[in-house]
Amino acid sequence: MENLEGLFKEKNISFIQYHFSTIFGELKSVEFPVNIWDEMKNGTGVDGSSLGFLETEQSDMQVIPDYSNVAIIPWEPNIARFICDIYGNDDKPHPTDPRNILKKTIKNANDQGYDYKTRPELEWFFLDFDLEPAELGAYMDTLPFDTMGSLRRTIADDMLSMGIPVKTIHHECAFGQQEIEFKVLDSLKQADNTQTAKLIIKAEATFEELISTFMPKPFPKQAGSGLHIHQYLTKEEINIFSDEEKGISDTLRYFVGGILEHVDAMTAIFNPTTNSYKRLVPGHEAPVFKSWGVANRTALIRVPGYEKNARIEYRATDGATNIYLASALLLAAGLEGVKKKIEPIPPTTKNIEKLTSQEMKEMGITRLPSTLNEALDNLEQSDFVKKVIGKDILEIFLEIKRAEYKDYQKAKALSEDDEWTWEYEKYLERS
Repeated sequence: MENLEGLFKEKNISFIQYHFSTIFGELKSVEFPVNIWDEMKNGTGVDGSSLGFLETEQSDMQVIPDYSNVAIIPWEPNIARFICDIYGNDDKPHPTDPRNILKKTIKNANDQGYDYKTRPELEWFFLDFDLEPAELGAYMDTLPFDTMGSLRRTIADDMLSMGIPVKTIHHECAFGQQEIEFKVLDSLKQADNTQTAKLIIKAEATFEELISTFMPKPFPKQAGSGLHIHQYLTKEEINIFSDEEKGISDTLRYFVGGILEHVDAMTAIFNPTTNSYKRLVPGHEAPVFKSWGVANRTALIRVPGYEKNARIEYRATDGATNIYLASALLLAAGLEGVKKKIEPIPPTTKNIEKLTSQEMKEMGITRLPSTLNEALDNLEQSDFVKKVIGKDILEIFLEIKRAEYKDYQKAKALSEDDEWTWEYEKYLERS
């Protein structure tokens, strides 16, 4: 605590922000002047009902800072930020806190001797205020076609200054589309970093009079944006997804088996908007079919082929997901696969989108849910997901998303323009 107070003094901090995430992955904040730090250092109350966590009659919650992730806001260097956990009035972690769900799942893995690390790849679009791509660059372009390089570097600098290790930054496939890859870290820290990176991206775009959006598919004829999650499972700091002789260990195979076993039920969390399912279509490197393979970018789960240390990459998640819940579900499903030795379907190096229906049937490949409504049906029927994220989050998620889907259907029934207008208003800036 003395170190924190010394930091505030050294950096001339005048305000402190407590950041926390809602069930639907929105980053929220409460702020106070540093001169009342002593009375606020153990947390503060918030209205949980207004934030979508609770019913009105149960509205009081507490946000409690995690002192380990203090950082200075780069564009407002007089403000320090803490990521927070959410507690109830009983001083226990609240069952609707997504961060706590991930912490519990990680503890379960740790109790079995495992550590779970991730490396997200975050994709998004820069748009102008006419909702058109801000530039016309293509994949990994340079100047004069890619004019967003300087802004991406500003974003990467902000991330580095806030303690977020960056691997690569580049232009993605579509006009106006960008990507930043993180370096490998513990999955809880990485989820915090993902939320912070999204804040940075949105803030820096605002300063440049641009819109940044993590909406999965803002343009029907261009590639959509994903949030690919690379995953590593270690035991005593040894990568147990690797096998010296076979390259891929049995543990990796069973981990994949667990994810494929439960992926239909988890998809509504991974892809939580009606717009998500416009991305999950053939032809744009977005996975559509439940499959896996080495160096196969058409597969749902890819084992990269250019690195000796085996890992898996889940490719269907998009930027609208709650990264805490998504990480918890991937870990829990994988661990169940390892525990039960769930054999996945055989891996393939074939282009899955070019397989015939008969070939897919013979290989055991089936399609992911193709609409939010279908995904919600699978989610509602899953005892596994309920066990991982808890009935409180599940009930709120289903209620809100069922209503959302009905509203979408009403707009879609009017016209295609009304359908897209509804999605832009709902998801463009809030995703």
